[in-house]
Amino acid sequence: MITNIDVSKIEASRGSKDAISNMKFNIAFDDVKVDKDNVHVGFTFSAFYDGESNGKGSSKEVGKLTITGRITSKEEKDLADEVQKTWETKKTLPLKFAEDVLNIITFECGARGTLIAYSMGFIAPLPMSRTKLQEGSNPSNVS
Repeated sequence: MITNIDVSKIEASRGSKDAISNMKFNIAFDDVKVDKDNVHVGFTFSAFYDGESNGKGSSKEVGKLTITGRITSKEEKDLADEVQKTWETKKTLPLKFAEDVLNIITFECGARGTLIAYSMGFIAPLPMSRTKLQEGSNPSNVS
């Protein structure tokens, strides 16, 4: 059960005043620490704002919003041990646990990032769907 989310840094930059035509998201798990039944997951949430195509097939980056923080979750000893083992061996998280963490990051960073985005002239960083992972996906760096 997720018990805390702590944001330690928010950065936003806008390189041009071009209209925004596309937004992409990335969530990276930076580190994982297990202390008895408490699991701490460091994360970086990024929203990339792109403008119209530059005529050469690629879009121009208009701006970026990044939120860095840590989630704490109180888990059964078996799951905490599985999280630690999976992180140490694969640098990823067990699927069900990763889904829960990704969904709370998406919700929290979307809500907190909306105020920053508004002040930068960006649209709110709100991914529209709930994250659902399946075997073979890489939940340590989700785009």
